[in-house]
Amino acid sequence: MTSKVSICNLALANVAANPISSIDEASAEARACRLFYDHALDALLQRYPWEFAGSTQALAEVINTKPRKWGKAFRRPSDCLKVRRVTDELMLDDTDAIGVPYEVEGEVIFTDLPVAYLKYTSRQADPTKFPPLFVEALSWHLAVKLAMPLTRDPKIRADAFQLAERLTGSAEVADANETRTSMDTPVAALEARK
Repeated sequence: MTSKVSICNLALANVAANPISSIDEASAEARACRLFYDHALDALLQRYPWEFAGSTQALAEVINTKPRKWGKAFRRPSDCLKVRRVTDELMLDDTDAIGVPYEVEGEVIFTDLPVAYLKYTSRQADPTKFPPLFVEALSWHLAVKLAMPLTRDPKIRADAFQLAERLTGSAEVADANETRTSMDTPVAALEARK
């Protein structure tokens, strides 16, 4: 089962460092993993609209501090890493949702919609939800950050960076191939074709 420690151990192995048994242990490896893991994860999540990290939520209205420019203001969800789209309807199927103009300022999203829904990349803390290729890419991105503090070898860091980029591309392709648009055709339409 994938865990934060197992991902850290993959990253540590990638730079030929000693494995850890707990993220809270006192070793240099565990301290480096505590320092860099969350940042590496958030940066990779923000980079691409991963399907497993997508969330849709109705937005809560807040005081509009820009009434001359926008009709409404809404609170950005606390787990929102990246705004993907704002719409006026719940997006059950992304292909049907049309985004509308919006502006993000800090924790507020401005738009002219009276009711707004947000499709966004959410902060994912549960590694058991990560697809295997994402885990592999994350371990190499973490390895890039661990390389200098643990090995002091710029070549190891450079090699890790190249592998991180390559594996991220593979993970993005796999994620894109997972997306399937439903083409549900009403029975009456099928009957008419006969």
